[in-house]
Amino acid sequence: MTFAEFMETALYDPAGGFYSRMPVGERGDFVTSPQLSSVFGALVATQVEEFWDLLGRPNPFPIVEVGAGDGTLAGHILASLPPAMAPAALFTAVDRSKAARESLLARGLETASSLEEVGPISHGCVLANELLDNLPFHWLRQTKEGLMELCVGLGADGRPVLVEGGLSRPDLSELSPQLGEGEEAVVSPAALAFVEQLACVLDHGYAWIVDYGFVGGEFARRPHAYRNHRLQGDVLAEPGSRDITAGIDFDAVIRRARDLSLSVWGPVTQRDALLALGFRDLDQEARVRQVNALRGRRGLEAIRSYSDRNRAGLLIAPQGLGGFFVVCLGVGVHRAPSSMRP
Repeated sequence: MTFAEFMETALYDPAGGFYSRMPVGERGDFVTSPQLSSVFGALVATQVEEFWDLLGRPNPFPIVEVGAGDGTLAGHILASLPPAMAPAALFTAVDRSKAARESLLARGLETASSLEEVGPISHGCVLANELLDNLPFHWLRQTKEGLMELCVGLGADGRPVLVEGGLSRPDLSELSPQLGEGEEAVVSPAALAFVEQLACVLDHGYAWIVDYGFVGGEFARRPHAYRNHRLQGDVLAEPGSRDITAGIDFDAVIRRARDLSLSVWGPVTQRDALLALGFRDLDQEARVRQVNALRGRRGLEAIRSYSDRNRAGLLIAPQGLGGFFVVCLGVGVHRAPSSMRP
């Protein structure tokens, strides 16, 4: 099978795939920005409020989160929306995992298994945080014989092994960067297909996409895996036991969006986007609470405030989550959101 087919099964098999359970969070295998700090959701809510303003404050205002997981981000966003906007918010949490949808339903959220299931989204917004890096991708290698695809077969011991084969689809050669002999690259037709889905489903509005990846001609050379908050060397071992991921080629995503006549803003780093949305204001408020707790000799509260500020600071750390990229796409809109402005 292709690596994309292997990844599809290893991550999304309903019975034993990695996402058949809830692996995200401090007790899981990795954390994302929403699990790290509620500040992320509060600032995304600020962005959502701006989308609402830019679109003329429609009521209802559809907000669709794709790859919503356990609903942590959704909960933080809804809790942070201003009172004037909250009654208009029509939130739908999309996730293909049954376990995730059950968690989302338990939070009282409207759910769907796919973006297409939501239907046309008019005068609304779509959010996708760390979604694209988990869409099944293809693994390529340049050889003496030409560009080959790395597929997955079974070794003599019955374990998965990489096997070189011909390209499974003709567009892979078009998506591949220039490679020297022996060099490898990961390409994601699925990420580009997601942009196409947005163009079809989003009738009028904004899409805000956050992920780790590459710009300026750089690209992911191979996938990697996470388990128990640790990087795993073998992405093929014990299918279903570990996350499989690779950085997104944002240049390719932007090209496809422009080919579809979408408005494109960014990419900017997550650090710059969150600072533009008011990170320093929230940090200053948290600092005041910390100082007041110290002055009031409320030691436990002061320690918690200090810890919360440190965790929030990781959201903008340049060598970590702050180095992720944010791209905003628009359908039928031409006004740039403030988080995307230089």
